[in-house]
Amino acid sequence: MWKELLKQAVKTKLNCRVLAGFNANVDVVIKLNAATIAKIIEREPQVLVNAPENPTAVWPIKTNVEFMALLQECIKVGKSYYGVMDSSLSDWFNQVFPERAEAMGGQAGIIANQMAALGATSCVYCPVLSPKQAAHFDERVFYPKVNGKFAWIPIRTAVNDQWTKLNYIFEYPKGTIFKFGDQEIISPRANRVILGTRNPKAAMGFDPVIEAHLAEVGQSVDLAFMAGYHHGRIEGRAETLAEYIDLSVNDLKRLKSGNPNLKLHLEYVPMPNAADEVILMREIAPLFTSFGINENEIRRLLDELGHPDLVAEIVKKERAFSLYQGVLQIARELKVSRIQLHNLGYYVVVLMKPYDVDPAVVRQACLFASAVNGVKAMQGGAVPLEDVARMADYPLSEIGLEQLKAFASEAKRLGLPATDEMLDTGIMEMDDHWVLVVPAHVIPNPVSTVGMGDTVSSSAYAAEVSLAAVKSCNC
Repeated sequence: MWKELLKQAVKTKLNCRVLAGFNANVDVVIKLNAATIAKIIEREPQVLVNAPENPTAVWPIKTNVEFMALLQECIKVGKSYYGVMDSSLSDWFNQVFPERAEAMGGQAGIIANQMAALGATSCVYCPVLSPKQAAHFDERVFYPKVNGKFAWIPIRTAVNDQWTKLNYIFEYPKGTIFKFGDQEIISPRANRVILGTRNPKAAMGFDPVIEAHLAEVGQSVDLAFMAGYHHGRIEGRAETLAEYIDLSVNDLKRLKSGNPNLKLHLEYVPMPNAADEVILMREIAPLFTSFGINENEIRRLLDELGHPDLVAEIVKKERAFSLYQGVLQIARELKVSRIQLHNLGYYVVVLMKPYDVDPAVVRQACLFASAVNGVKAMQGGAVPLEDVARMADYPLSEIGLEQLKAFASEAKRLGLPATDEMLDTGIMEMDDHWVLVVPAHVIPNPVSTVGMGDTVSSSAYAAEVSLAAVKSCNC
């Protein structure tokens, strides 16, 4: 059954118009191995001296000592990490990590390129666009221009600054033995540590010149993927969290004012300040129609929202059912009609009723996204539409199929309406929502892990919007 569903899903075509904002940068990708780390420590043993006790709480990372402590902690626990670095660290990185590759980075940049590669009409807005950044965009991407009136212009002709935001991506494979002094660590899974530079120019919001035309922007697209709100302020315009929330809420309302049917997706990125994050999420999340999060991030958000019992259950036994309980709580509390949680080998999706798309269409879109992400894991970069079909015969993960089976079994024991049919459909209907558990692909030793969550979220929602539009036209 699932093999046939996958074969149908990979035939999906994107016919929608997409906007991505706000964070785009150039990723400096550095592949870590045991020899590289050993060489650094041999050359500079002081990098292990006076390390902070809780390096993941240091913000920003200013010294090589703080960086090495952060790296050690993240590899040990197998978690991804995003943080901010002092620009002075760039010189040291250039010295000790001479081998690197540059690629498009930032959620807006990755999503814009991926949407263009899949055949959607792709638009992007990032306040600062340097020649270096523009060169990393797919030439089919469009950028907004206001010269008396609003228009979309080719991205390569839209350069407006010389400064480039850089994100240093430190990737490491599963099962590698790293030695930090007398401590030996085996990486439990392939993952990455990301440290980014900052500049007041790279505001996570629309420029005032664009603000006046946001209704036109919204009219010209079908859905928008927005990320970057975790920065929480715009220097010179919205210095406090309250001011930033007011600015963001007003801009989102303007964006939808000319297109009430505009779909808006918020991709979660943690804020440094947990208390601020709760305030921000409660205000802006209800304006979105979709929300994306992963299995690690949901624990933090649930804890901040005051649900330690749900967090404890996920920590005790992370599984599709415990994650579903957490997703459902967030959907109800933040008043978001669609939440997709992406995890290794499967996705958990909650659709709050009334939902305007058939859950079977949502499932097809998720399988399409899994195929896109599978190709990305194999070859990196933005995945061309013509490459997606190669995943039709690549089996969905045993992880996902087992999670679906366990979910249905647990739901039955609790008296929920999970039938044997759920093993074939992945769908369970409740009084006020649907839940989907969709098996996904797992690719051993992926070429890259950067942007996988963004790829899954954007490909799934864009496919859903496209498939729903086709179905509506056929009716």
